[in-house]
Amino acid sequence: MHTFSRADFERFGQLYDIEFRFPAIHGDNSTDDYIVARGEITEHSLASGFRFTFSSLEVLEAYDSVSCGHAPLLVLVVLDGIVRLTLGSVEHELTPGTAVSMQLHPDYPLQAHQPEQQHLEIMALAFDPRRAKLGHVSPSLHGLTILPRMPLRQWKVPHALQQLLRTYAGLTMTGTQKNLVLEGVALQLAGLGLGSEEQESPDVPVVPVQQRQRLELVRQHLEFTPDHDHSLKDLAQMAAMSPSGLRAKFRAMYGVPVFDYLRKCRLQLAKHYLEQGFSVEQCANKVGYTHATNFSTAFRREFGFSPRQRTVDQKK
Repeated sequence: MHTFSRADFERFGQLYDIEFRFPAIHGDNSTDDYIVARGEITEHSLASGFRFTFSSLEVLEAYDSVSCGHAPLLVLVVLDGIVRLTLGSVEHELTPGTAVSMQLHPDYPLQAHQPEQQHLEIMALAFDPRRAKLGHVSPSLHGLTILPRMPLRQWKVPHALQQLLRTYAGLTMTGTQKNLVLEGVALQLAGLGLGSEEQESPDVPVVPVQQRQRLELVRQHLEFTPDHDHSLKDLAQMAAMSPSGLRAKFRAMYGVPVFDYLRKCRLQLAKHYLEQGFSVEQCANKVGYTHATNFSTAFRREFGFSPRQRTVDQKK
């Protein structure tokens, strides 16, 4: 078992564009050699561009991290312990057996909070084709260089795959055999992380790659600023399209009209505020609704229960 100091975490952060913060460490404990965790961290990079990071730690001091790197696909699996993530305006709490998949981009940093806990066991899988060796990337992986439809998707990990990940540390195989096993695990995680794609109508034209990237900028702008007063004209300018073109291509790519997507982002953020203890009126105002009654109606349609009912349930 190894011990990890602040300096160890900072060196790791420099390698992968992660900034670590230790809010509870101050005074005499603020030295770089102060021990913040103990356990094991192992990494394994594959020729295909996948990189595994397995961590089994006792977290002695709570810490925050901000990831500012780039990866077309990042999958994080929690096998034991709790991880709290914030991407954009919404928080996600991961418990054992759950995972998230997302596209990591420096413009939209991923924030994580690791509370002090006896055992934290997590696995991170990053895919970056720029690190792949020529001829080793499967043709099916080339599509991952295009941004996923959603910035963060939370899902349950099948039990058999959880067991395989838990036994990774005990694997004695090396070399080619180990690489093949991990390539298979990586492909399973990537496939499950991307989820099932909606079947597009044959009448819907294929959106060119450059337009997909501009549409993704619009979608992420809505995701990260749902409380702003967005107009179709401004969003169309951001996408370098006409308003009618934005309407048609946004729906073709994401399966929902642009302002329906904005509404979903606002209501998801409002649900988070309700869980934090804000009143219905405060939540409505914070996510851009002028009238609380309109907000309550939209909330009930989206989630099947009223925001006041959610507030009462939280107090029980």
